[in-house]
Amino acid sequence: MDPLYIQNLRYKLQKRISRLNSVSDASLFSITLTQFWRFFDNQSTFRGIIEELLLKFPNLEEDVKKILDDNQGLYGDTEEEAAAIGYKVLRQLPGSTEKILDIGFSYRQCGKMHEAIEAIREIFVEPFYEYVDENLDEQRAIISLLIKYKHRCEWFQRDRLWELGRIGQGGEKALALDLYAYLHDQGIDFIIEPSSITGEVDLISAQNTEDPILLDAKVFDGEDRGKYYIKKGFNQIYTYTQQFNEPFGYLVIYKLSENDILFSLKSSQFLPSITYNNKTIFFITIDIYPHAKPVSQRGLLRATEITENDLISVAEEEIK
Repeated sequence: MDPLYIQNLRYKLQKRISRLNSVSDASLFSITLTQFWRFFDNQSTFRGIIEELLLKFPNLEEDVKKILDDNQGLYGDTEEEAAAIGYKVLRQLPGSTEKILDIGFSYRQCGKMHEAIEAIREIFVEPFYEYVDENLDEQRAIISLLIKYKHRCEWFQRDRLWELGRIGQGGEKALALDLYAYLHDQGIDFIIEPSSITGEVDLISAQNTEDPILLDAKVFDGEDRGKYYIKKGFNQIYTYTQQFNEPFGYLVIYKLSENDILFSLKSSQFLPSITYNNKTIFFITIDIYPHAKPVSQRGLLRATEITENDLISVAEEEIK
């Protein structure tokens, strides 16, 4: 990513964390934490990093409940798990001065307010902050870039990309190259392998790291390239995650149909995603269809629904 953009994000994050670290009163800590989350939630890069972190630990709710409701002093077994627990717990603390003190005292057997708050910072704030800060330089911020690319396409490039996408299979390749050019401009280092006899993914990112981005682009036109085509695209990127031993993959879908795509998945996070066999695939749908009417005048929404069973079934078919 753009080093200046990352530097600016890191500076803003450090300022807010320093403010949290300077507070020793529980009521003020609660207020400052509320302000912090408003800042954090407005940054898609931060949300993308947390999105992927939480998917690594889908069963934390029980431990978090024990910390919040039973005041049990639990810790994460790894730094990543501690960061995920820190995020989950800190999300519940704004507006609850009593809860802040109860949790702080469960980790620090004392009767002084500032010591309880210091325990909150050590156990929850520091692991969470350090994880986000360290991952700002890594490819996990790819979700933020893909969301920005989606907005760029839908707001400013719709007509141009629509014309590109209409030329059959060549249109899909042209759209994919537009995506790759955007990622290159954002500072993502990669090589493109558009024709590989082994069928490997088109984009293999960050060749100087052992943690490449696995991303593919598909067109949805509601006809020849409809629901089954997207299912096959999911299976391709899922297969790549297995081949490269990576936990995440990304499928970018250019919608050339008036009909919408509805992903009915269990995930309720920032982006539609599915986790299967410990691999998580994110779906980013980009609407480049030239709608003749504004949203308020289009009538009832028609959508092609893709369920979790649809996606898993096609992966299991390939295994057989």
